Amino acid sequence: MVAFFYTLNILLLLSGLLTICTKTGERRYSLALVQSLFALPLLAGEYCYLAYHLEVEVTNVILFSEIVFGLIWLSMNLHLHRAATDTRYNSKLHCIIEMLVAAGVVAATLFFLNLTFPAIISVDLFSFSSYGFVYVSAVFLLIVVLYGCWRLEQFWRRLSRVMRWEYKFFVVGSFLISGSLAWSSSYRLSYLTVFSKHLLLLAILLVLGWAMMVYAVVHHRLLNRKIFVSRKVVNAFVIPSLLATYLLGFGLVLLIMRTLGQEMSFVLTWLLVALGLVATGLFAFSGKIRRRVQFYISTHFYNNKYEYRDEWLALSQELQGASNENEVVQALREVLAESLYTTDIFIWLGGSGSSQDYKLVSFPASYEGVNHDNVLSFHDPLIEYLKSYPYFHLEEKEPETDWQEVLQSKKPWLYSFNITLLAPISIGNQLVGLIGLGPEYTGGRYSYDDFDLLAALGSQTASALLAIRMAEELALAREQQAWNRLSAFVLHDIKNAATMLSLLQENAPEHIHEPEFQQDMLELVDDSLKRMARVEQRLQTLKDEITPELKRINLWKVLDGCCCRLEAQLPTLEVKFENKDDIEVISDPVLLCSILENLLLNSKQASRKDTIVKIKITTDENSGQVFVELSDNGPGIPGDLLPDALFEPFKTSKEGGSGIGLWQVKKMITSLGGNVSAKNNPEGGACFVLVLPQNIDVV
Repeated sequence: MVAFFYTLNILLLLSGLLTICTKTGERRYSLALVQSLFALPLLAGEYCYLAYHLEVEVTNVILFSEIVFGLIWLSMNLHLHRAATDTRYNSKLHCIIEMLVAAGVVAATLFFLNLTFPAIISVDLFSFSSYGFVYVSAVFLLIVVLYGCWRLEQFWRRLSRVMRWEYKFFVVGSFLISGSLAWSSSYRLSYLTVFSKHLLLLAILLVLGWAMMVYAVVHHRLLNRKIFVSRKVVNAFVIPSLLATYLLGFGLVLLIMRTLGQEMSFVLTWLLVALGLVATGLFAFSGKIRRRVQFYISTHFYNNKYEYRDEWLALSQELQGASNENEVVQALREVLAESLYTTDIFIWLGGSGSSQDYKLVSFPASYEGVNHDNVLSFHDPLIEYLKSYPYFHLEEKEPETDWQEVLQSKKPWLYSFNITLLAPISIGNQLVGLIGLGPEYTGGRYSYDDFDLLAALGSQTASALLAIRMAEELALAREQQAWNRLSAFVLHDIKNAATMLSLLQENAPEHIHEPEFQQDMLELVDDSLKRMARVEQRLQTLKDEITPELKRINLWKVLDGCCCRLEAQLPTLEVKFENKDDIEVISDPVLLCSILENLLLNSKQASRKDTIVKIKITTDENSGQVFVELSDNGPGIPGDLLPDALFEPFKTSKEGGSGIGLWQVKKMITSLGGNVSAKNNPEGGACFVLVLPQNIDVV
């Protein structure tokens, strides 16, 4: 029994490691409360055993158990104030400090217990000396329970009158436990003696206080209040508590038999222990049994069948990475399968148009419905019903006329799927899809808790689906708009070229033999070909990829040549280089000229006077990058387009501008392994900075 008691106390201590996974003081209090409810009957049973077996080994385990209980009781009262006032408390540092202190206290306890026990033990009492380990442990327990009484008094004062009625047994039971332990510790410190009859009385008082606490928690369902125990915490304690209950019962049987002078055989003893361990293992690995236990706990100890916040957050987390409708449906299915007590889950989705039907997109792995009607028409009676009602339940107790009409027409169809409950995936007046559920494998009946959960998850899923559909429609609309705009300026260039060629054709029969006409004709054909080449080049830059032809070039000479050609065509444009250093880079000179031409034309079109553009070329030897800075004397860039919006397609502030040029610049500079940024100069005008790598691998 001594080893058994040590084992249970160590298990209780290890369960405190779950504190690491808790995020709030509220949950940490819940964990300590559950630990206390398990530690109290254990401590009471140990007191009873010590009363009839007053031995050194038993006394040591009782002292160890008192220290463990004191730590648990202290933890519960430490977090009681935070749980009642601040649910946002989530400091990991406090948690680590508490665990380190507890580990230190337990280590010191085990160390001193291994020393010689300085006590005198007789038939019905044991005595000890002052300032020994028994004395110090009594002081520790007295301080803990007095601190607990102070915390409980603060908590009681903060409760409203209505809440006091529900918490009165809980608080009175806690005061009874604290008072009993305070009396016991004070007696030890005063008389340095412990009587066996005192231990029996103390055990009875602890059981009475424990019963009052359990009654308040179960009867008033306090686990679902401001201070509540998460279902996850309770479920985590099911297997250890079952094993502890079995072993405790087995130990009590052995104790009674020994009291009556009977002995259980060695084989039978260990056979019963093995059977208990096997039964516990089967429970641990049986998902169906665990789910039934969880269902019982949720429906008998809580006001609500579900922790809606957990399910909502779980679906939110699943939806974070969903980029299409299939991923959204899969996320919904996983949360439903984890939350509900059924394995038959069907999901239908409807199209975005009003004429689209609802198709079955998710179903159980065991479903064999190739011959079923898996599609619901947009005007199906069931669809029409769910547009006006929050659910359709086959076991409705107070059916309405609409419900009866739908059941009469859809009963065979529902039975073919073994569906008991249907709920809409909707938000507002938009019915996006349906959720169909088979009967609960627990034998339970769907209730308003299930309807509320499905409504919450359905609206959240509908919002995600509509967002994805809206994003797809917006992307399609942008593509169509881009095509329309692209077609407009391409058509304009082609139309101009075609018009000039048409005029040439009309005049050719009459003037074909004139030398001047022939010269004009050649220039016009050459100009038309250049226009077509520009259209082709523009279409090329709108492709997904641009393949540069890299070579080693003198950057200043290439840029200077481009500027000279452009200045000859635009007399009002003047380009000044602030430095003419010979900087060599590996890049594509054609793309660089296109980039420079776009930027210079952009500056020219933005300015209504003579345009002056200053170009400065610098290098950074540490990063191996070259910077080309172009500053003009124009009006600058509107603030709403900075810093990156002006590089998006069709973003422009110029009247009649297409918004294509700077987008092309971005694509071309990116293909060269560089980048472009824009800003406004403090003294006025726009400034573009090209960043190019000085050396890149030539493919």
